[in-house]
Amino acid sequence: MSHPVLDCPRRHAIALAAALCVPASVPAAPAAQDLTTVPFEQLLSMEVYSASRFLQKSSEAPSSVTVMTAGDIRDYGWRTLADVARSVRGLYVNNDRNYSYLGERGFLRPGDYNTRFLLLVDGMRINDVVYDQAPLGGEFPLDLELIERIEFVAGPGSSIYGSSAFFGVINVITKSAHDLSGVHLAAEAGGAGARRASASLAWHDASAASYLLAGSRYRSDGRDLYFPEFDTPAQNHGLATGLDYESGARLFARAAQGPLRLTLMHAERNKGVPTAAFGQAFNDARSWTRDVQTYADLSCDIASGAHTQLLARAYFGRYDSYGNYIDADAARTYTLDGSTGRWWGAEVKVVSTRLQGHKLVAGAEFQRDALLDQQTRELSPAPGALLDERHSDSRVGIYVQDEWTLAPNLLLNAGLRLDQHAGLRTVASPRAALIWQAQPDTTLKALYGSAYRAPNNYERFYSYLGDGGQLANPALDKERIASAELVLVQQLGPSSRVTASAFNNRVHGLITQLVDPASGYPKFENAEQARARGLEVEFERNWESQATLRASFSVQHVQSSPTPGLPMADEALRVNAPQGLGKLNVALPIAPGWRLGTEVQYVGQRHAVNGEAAAYWIANLNLLARQLAPHTELSISAYNLFDRHYADPGSVEHLQATLPQDGRSLRIRLHHAF
Repeated sequence: MSHPVLDCPRRHAIALAAALCVPASVPAAPAAQDLTTVPFEQLLSMEVYSASRFLQKSSEAPSSVTVMTAGDIRDYGWRTLADVARSVRGLYVNNDRNYSYLGERGFLRPGDYNTRFLLLVDGMRINDVVYDQAPLGGEFPLDLELIERIEFVAGPGSSIYGSSAFFGVINVITKSAHDLSGVHLAAEAGGAGARRASASLAWHDASAASYLLAGSRYRSDGRDLYFPEFDTPAQNHGLATGLDYESGARLFARAAQGPLRLTLMHAERNKGVPTAAFGQAFNDARSWTRDVQTYADLSCDIASGAHTQLLARAYFGRYDSYGNYIDADAARTYTLDGSTGRWWGAEVKVVSTRLQGHKLVAGAEFQRDALLDQQTRELSPAPGALLDERHSDSRVGIYVQDEWTLAPNLLLNAGLRLDQHAGLRTVASPRAALIWQAQPDTTLKALYGSAYRAPNNYERFYSYLGDGGQLANPALDKERIASAELVLVQQLGPSSRVTASAFNNRVHGLITQLVDPASGYPKFENAEQARARGLEVEFERNWESQATLRASFSVQHVQSSPTPGLPMADEALRVNAPQGLGKLNVALPIAPGWRLGTEVQYVGQRHAVNGEAAAYWIANLNLLARQLAPHTELSISAYNLFDRHYADPGSVEHLQATLPQDGRSLRIRLHHAF
């Protein structure tokens, strides 16, 4: 499909962002600090942005914030954002051999497309407008070597971000052109035919303007997978051959001068589907999905006087998704299922410290979802449209938050946001946090927040009554969460700390995909009332030798009940909610210039839609040579080192109760900077 041209309202939004950026003289922004060399005691009190949309000490943030740095990515050989998430306390990842899905504190329901997490890149919303999906695996549109740090803000964030900031906010902060100055080349190869190449070029001129251009291509042949549910002679005895492949390309570009910054990001991904999901024929090579994403962001961040900071931005997004689905019938018909999303918007935000003892942030956002199209077409044997839904939408939000210093050791952070979506009632999202530094090394936080998620276009309007089809539900309403949390951060000397969190989440109207008993088709309903209670504990330590340790354990208990009038099976209420999660990350020098990183992850038993996924643990190992030769870095990684057999729960579109995950795999990566 052709790319739409900028229409008049979008030009006005961009003009507004530019017009706000005409100070007489603004100094160039300083180069970002290299977090791979920051002492640990500084990391413990480092500033984070994503909790309040302004920089503040992590100890003063109105939530529990986890920061993963570029150094962590290198130490542990992480390949995707999903790999990073697996190491964050309280998070777990499900993979259906097509996409990766994120769960937190016992919530990851069938049919979820990461809709309850807001994913940002440098503050720009990445969730698409059709599925509201946060891309985490190979579908994430940014190469990890371009990332400076990742901030994960746990808990509801709708008070300043609006819809989708339900369980948390993930803000990926990229490196600047100064961090990547010159030319960088990297190549890697691994098991199952995996290979990847990337390059970047960054420079700056005499006028202090800086430029960054980066790109990559990757390919994996994938593994042959055995599914006993299809073990018949007519279905290749349950062996899906050559269908787990993945390939794609990414492009990232940025130009910056003074307070102005223009960012462009584009990604394409192709993935084979080996699971015969949505009633497809098993082991048919014509089964695949394709995703195309484009993002553009023009932002201006300026200081207006000593006490006021102003941000204005205008943005554009594109997401196209296609799936080739082979019907499992004698006629061997197949359909092309696709969606088209186009959106644009603008935001203005002000941060002020003019009032003594207060730090105020206020802002307004407008987004126009110009295209929300979904199509399903039969291509054979009788070409024709089976679904053709075309919609548009808009939303507007205003918010205010105050960080009030009640006493030198006591902060009150309170905020409220109002959002209006077309077709839904105005929703209010409050948040309050009382932060007490009881001792110089002891911080206590009492947190309360409410968040919401508006139903997306796919959940409301997708309707196809064929194999793998679904019923629409235009009357679907938003879901709400109320969260209370107590957080203790205890510093144990200058180089270690313990973080403990006890939470109680109550969810109302949880949007869940159920099988309609009358038709046999799945349908999204506001079907659940749920409560999750739990405890998370994390210990972090750093040594002068540059060895680091992070260990966490989480326990949670989820209780669910159906919405009156919508009976549900007990197993549907408890699906994919592990009672325990364990994480251990250790990185240490083993010789001059060499580091060894290892991680161990435990995920407790989970209920599947029609079975059980057993508890499992896996270990990964990464050997890193920072200076194999001048300006040359080498890493050798082993994933699932002990070749553990484990599986993730399937969803309602799968015949399989559980879906097997990869065994042991190796990767070697070489990076050189000129």
